[in-house]
Amino acid sequence: MKIICFFTILVALLLWSYLPIQAHKDTFPVPATSPNQLFYLQRSKDANTVIYEANVTASKTLDPGKPVQVYWIRYAEQGQRKDLSSVQWRMAYGYVHNPSSDSNSYDISLNAFKKRQLHVTFHQGKPVATTSINGQQAYLQKIFVQVDPKPHLIPKVQFVDMYGSDLSTGLPVYERILPD
Repeated sequence: MKIICFFTILVALLLWSYLPIQAHKDTFPVPATSPNQLFYLQRSKDANTVIYEANVTASKTLDPGKPVQVYWIRYAEQGQRKDLSSVQWRMAYGYVHNPSSDSNSYDISLNAFKKRQLHVTFHQGKPVATTSINGQQAYLQKIFVQVDPKPHLIPKVQFVDMYGSDLSTGLPVYERILPD
């Protein structure tokens, strides 16, 4: 009986050690803001953070070829900045952009979440990203993606939380989006 109990505990510990570590979103670092930071994205997998930053030219306009710079801050390593790989860009964190009807602004669709359009423009001289959050137009500040802790070839999203502030009132807005 002791041998069965020992092997059961051993197998449980071995299986547990192979599961990816899931960080809790409330313990994640908040990245230092830069004057051109639009918003950031964090995943439950680890504290590494994807930063979306307006690519502002010397003439204070958005670069028409690439209006938004996207890069990692690798908190789970040494906190260094790192470019996205081409696969990460195409499959997840990159975007497609089109000029908006407003001057010097762009409509952005994130590659992994095309159904929620973002609008990148300037407000009071500062670049901002706006979108609909819980039915209200808002300045987007943060996206959190909860992925299934079980290993999958392609990570399985359980939900996406969007955080921002209402365009007209400035009050916080929040929405949880479940996969279809």
